[in-house]
Amino acid sequence: MSIFDSCRLESSFDEMFDNECNIRPHWKDIIAGLENAGIKQLEQKQLEIDWRLEDNGVTYNIYNDPEGNNRRWNLDPIPLVITSQEWEEVSKGLKQRAKLLNLIFKDLYTEQKLIKEGIIPAEIVFGHKSFIPEVFNFHNQDYYSLRFYASDISRGPDGKFWVINDRTQSPSGLGYAIENRLTMNSISNDLYPNVEIKKMAKFIEGYKDMLKSLSSSNQDNPLIVLLTPGPLNETYFEHSYLSSYLDLTLVQGEDLLVKNNHLWLKSLKGLRRVDTLIRRVDAQYCDPLELKNNSQLGVAGLVNVVREDNLSMINPIGVGILENIGLNPFMKNIAKFLLDEELILPQIATWWCGQKKELDFVLANLKNLIIKKIDRTDNIEVYFANKLDEKQLLDLTEKIKKAPHYYVGQEIIDFSTTPSFSKGKVEPRNTVIRSFSYLQGEDYNVLQGGLIRVSPSKDSLVVSNQKGGASKDLWILGKDEEYVGNNIFKNRAFFDSRLENISTKRAENLFWMGRYLSRAITTARMIRFNLKSMLNINRYDDNISSKQTTKILNRALTHLTMCYPGFLDEKLKQPLTEIISLIKDKNRVGSLSFSLSLLSNLNASVKNLLTMEAWRIYEKLQKEWNSYNKREVISYKDHINELDKLLIYLMAYKELIDESIFKEQGLILYDIGCKIEISQLLISKLRSLLTLKLDKLLEYDVLDSMLNSYESYNSYRAYYKSSLDLKNVLDFLLFNKKYPKSLIYIITQLLEDLKELPKNIDNSRLSNFEEPIFKVFSMLTLANTNKLLETKEDEYIYKELESFLSVISDLLSQTSEELTKTYFSHYNE
Repeated sequence: MSIFDSCRLESSFDEMFDNECNIRPHWKDIIAGLENAGIKQLEQKQLEIDWRLEDNGVTYNIYNDPEGNNRRWNLDPIPLVITSQEWEEVSKGLKQRAKLLNLIFKDLYTEQKLIKEGIIPAEIVFGHKSFIPEVFNFHNQDYYSLRFYASDISRGPDGKFWVINDRTQSPSGLGYAIENRLTMNSISNDLYPNVEIKKMAKFIEGYKDMLKSLSSSNQDNPLIVLLTPGPLNETYFEHSYLSSYLDLTLVQGEDLLVKNNHLWLKSLKGLRRVDTLIRRVDAQYCDPLELKNNSQLGVAGLVNVVREDNLSMINPIGVGILENIGLNPFMKNIAKFLLDEELILPQIATWWCGQKKELDFVLANLKNLIIKKIDRTDNIEVYFANKLDEKQLLDLTEKIKKAPHYYVGQEIIDFSTTPSFSKGKVEPRNTVIRSFSYLQGEDYNVLQGGLIRVSPSKDSLVVSNQKGGASKDLWILGKDEEYVGNNIFKNRAFFDSRLENISTKRAENLFWMGRYLSRAITTARMIRFNLKSMLNINRYDDNISSKQTTKILNRALTHLTMCYPGFLDEKLKQPLTEIISLIKDKNRVGSLSFSLSLLSNLNASVKNLLTMEAWRIYEKLQKEWNSYNKREVISYKDHINELDKLLIYLMAYKELIDESIFKEQGLILYDIGCKIEISQLLISKLRSLLTLKLDKLLEYDVLDSMLNSYESYNSYRAYYKSSLDLKNVLDFLLFNKKYPKSLIYIITQLLEDLKELPKNIDNSRLSNFEEPIFKVFSMLTLANTNKLLETKEDEYIYKELESFLSVISDLLSQTSEELTKTYFSHYNE
């Protein structure tokens, strides 16, 4: 029994079998390897692939997915194989199409001969949102260069490759293609020992050289940045992956600014001029000054930077017009006009509805066509008319008639199928190849490989990762010529070891990650302790002071979270209702859920720096917390148990962060954020609990609560053998230089951390952000506990202590503000 028994011919063209169900010659070594392995070994190799992809953190974001945004990347262990002779012919067609699109791009933004000569209708161009008038007719004609091009191709019924889509705006998939190849390399010798394939290394190295060559002023060490929309983008993994692979700096719009008609990266050292920008943000969102004014993804003034020829960009703003499928019906005439050539690669038959004859044809044959909008900018509308009911057909007809120039009809074709391994069987799946090319000089270089996407089921015509499709590696058969050069596959990870060169955004994210993680831990501990106090779980007896202590603790919780009026409201009748709000209300600034929500955003922003263990811990944390928030928890103990679990996850996550990130990658900013937040929260608790003048019994309970809620009771008892005393507790928590959780210990460490930050001034002088902390250190060093506790008999608080702590809190806030001005906002530049 063959493992290919389920792989019967079901389409007009199958990659493995010919029309008589005979195996195509170039597949024989692949099939021999698979038959020799059998289903069980194939399943083992699939598990190995899955493990490697998960271990490398390869993901794809599925929008509005109830299972979460980050979906694991799927790779089939069976590659798609093509002979080198056939791929050479395909490459000729891809090069021709890239050249043609390059010429179209230049023409539409300069002379516009194609419109003036009537080759294409003006409505197709000017009615498309990806035509950007702001970049029309720059004096630097080299701006209009399609430097990186991706094309989706598949075989038609005749076995020839057809062009399905052109991807020019910000083509994705190259990073996934590289990862697919690296993963397949780990299993290929076991499954396919006799198969030789072309390598990718030469293409990738050439692409890197092309990027460097674009810098006219700094070719030895150009600053090349990859502009990403951020962690929620569907291909954010690839942005992070390519930035590491190609020695690029991954940035978001907030990392950049325009000054003196140049683009600058905001780094910890200061502003660094950007030479080349790889754009993965759609054009309309790139410049809120000249384009979409509500965009937060771009950089104000970016269009003028390229207008003044002060930046190379891949791909340029405006190039998205080439993805306009309204051009397809006219490509044959365009090729004749611009190249005087016939198209090598055919394309799917397309009718633009802006012409009466074509409109009549589309409406008359609606059920036999796929209807698409020519503009993919907002919503990708695709209608399989043969699957619509009568009402839906009427609605679609009205849409087309209302704005015919926005729509095209395309014939329905069967994509070729290729064998795919799914659920223990090898079955045919519809297949689309994404090819990649880059411009070097006057010619395009085509990757000897590509990214294969296959449909999620045998009967699905939709081939899309967003719709659940899987991927394959594309193997071009043949022995590769010996390539001498840097082997990028041996140097996968690249880190700039200089702290000064990390981007402002990364630094800021790490700083606030430290702050919100520390805030979440402290808030969870305080709420948990207060719940126990309200239950008298941690009490040996029930006395009058317990209620007074609980009241003081709850007021301290309100000050800690700054969720006012909270427990300061004398009319509050249900303390548990307020506690639950502080736990679960994510819209309430200062609540535990609010802090966790912000922490989740920060975690996503720095995810590429963390280990897989940290990822998994945080995913489990989120899953458990979301489940808890949805439940109607009845008892105090249930809340306490959930907070216990949360704290275990948070502490494990905190430890893994320390293991994941180098100091030079920004860990020091995270540490600084942690220390500032822990210090502020400690001071808040001290002000709420220890500045009050209380009777001895109540004071004892409050001191006990202070130490326990700060997880310091046992340490205090190990240091002081006497009973609890206010002076001793203050000495221990404020001034004990040997205790790691004391304020002076934390401030001493904070001073050392701040010294390591890059500075533009004389290192012998204190910076604006060091000076406040040095004052805090001096205050703590010179303070006298007895003087801080001096008070008049008619006073209800220790005023000296309150004033002392208040000044320290203000100085810590000043340090945070000065750090923001210096490193995050570049206030002084």
